[in-house]
Amino acid sequence: MKRWLHLIHRWLGLGLGLLVLAWLVSGLVMLWVPRPQLQATEVLQALSPLPTQGLLVPAQAFERAGLSVPATGARLSMRGEEPVWLFQTGGPGWQPVSAVSGQRLPLLQEGQVLALARTHAAALGISAANPRAELIQQDQWSIYGRFNPLRPLWRVALQDEAGTELYYAQASGELVLDTSRWERGWNWLGTVTHWLYFTPLRAYAGLWRQLVLWSSGVALLLCSLGLILGLQRLRLRGYASGSVSPYRGRWQRWHHLLGLGAGGVLAAWLFSGWLSMDPWGWPSSNPKDQTQAPWQGEKQALPAELPRLDLLPGLKEMEWQRVQGQSFWRLKTEQQSLLLDGRGKVLAHGLSEAQLLAALQAMHPQQQIRSHDWLSGPDLYYYGLRHQSRSFPVLRACLADAGATCYYLDPQAARIAQRVDDYGRADRWLFNALHRWDWPPLQAMSWLRDAVVVAWSLAAAGLCLAGCVLGWRRLRLQSVRKTNKAKESKP
Repeated sequence: MKRWLHLIHRWLGLGLGLLVLAWLVSGLVMLWVPRPQLQATEVLQALSPLPTQGLLVPAQAFERAGLSVPATGARLSMRGEEPVWLFQTGGPGWQPVSAVSGQRLPLLQEGQVLALARTHAAALGISAANPRAELIQQDQWSIYGRFNPLRPLWRVALQDEAGTELYYAQASGELVLDTSRWERGWNWLGTVTHWLYFTPLRAYAGLWRQLVLWSSGVALLLCSLGLILGLQRLRLRGYASGSVSPYRGRWQRWHHLLGLGAGGVLAAWLFSGWLSMDPWGWPSSNPKDQTQAPWQGEKQALPAELPRLDLLPGLKEMEWQRVQGQSFWRLKTEQQSLLLDGRGKVLAHGLSEAQLLAALQAMHPQQQIRSHDWLSGPDLYYYGLRHQSRSFPVLRACLADAGATCYYLDPQAARIAQRVDDYGRADRWLFNALHRWDWPPLQAMSWLRDAVVVAWSLAAAGLCLAGCVLGWRRLRLQSVRKTNKAKESKP
């Protein structure tokens, strides 16, 4: 039996050792280089300030545009130098309508997107003397599902020193992504390798999922077998040589000792990565976006009047929001935002505790709110990571339901910031804690967390590297044996 375990471990290592090593190295890169994405502050920075007069109200613009499907959302921002209403009507993306004439805006053409890119580049402090545009469905950096409602996309290469590329939704004209040469280069070694997000493969979501699911599952088996074999060979009292390991070869010895030291952590890390692919329908944490529609409540007619647009100097965007059928306005600049009620009154502290609890109770009329309290800092389930921030304060309200569901309600944004139930809590510990190492003692000290992750990742990478060297030597030895045998068999 032990011989079979050795053989299985050896041949699985030959097949997957390099892949696990690549996962470890790419995970280290991801600590400091996230996938290319556009921050909300960058979008607002690129926009021109909104005019304060001469704009159509949402209901008027919607009617003039001849849109028949009721709007569920509306935003006012600038497309170049033209103020535009963006309406969400239940279909993919947003419908752009001129906020001056009420005419529906056609698809963005090449000349328009080049002019738009020059304007945005100037606002972002980027040189764009000779930009080039290309209409695409998807590429390596826009393969993610969140871009599906926005396709096709204009990709504009600014031809600057940093190799900046801007991506625009052709239908709405929104700036949705930016990348630089530095980001793209490191992400080939980081996120693309780590998630196996190669465009020809990721285009087939089912095939990609099965490949990642099975490769991570078999890699977990490989690591588990190695732990079993390593523990069997461990002698705490030492062998005749005085060592706890029977191996004398440098690479074999290091593979054994590093496996005993880092193999358990590597197995937990592979298990959490495998679990992230939802094997057998494992329910991951519910995305917050799925809860926004019930939070908004019944559909409501678009507002027939605008609030004062001079309340926030340098206003870049205004969004119409609904909370249980009540209208609110959110005004935004790069530095701050204001929440107004439907009559235009400024809510300096956002929604009150009573309003938030009433809205949550309306979402769950059959459930009681078991507890609620205000958070001014992170807790075990609502926290940020290196590349993700959280807004505070938030109201944490928990229901007396079977799943012990808790909501984190953002008063300033009038939105659900996060929803967590029993499945989400399990996912937090079985994935986030085991894969990202966001354990409570390390959460508050990012430098210590990074140091721990780097240390064990290097140890695990050394374990895999030693295994790859041993596997390569085994293949070479077998090749030599076959060659010699072939020579001996010749007459």
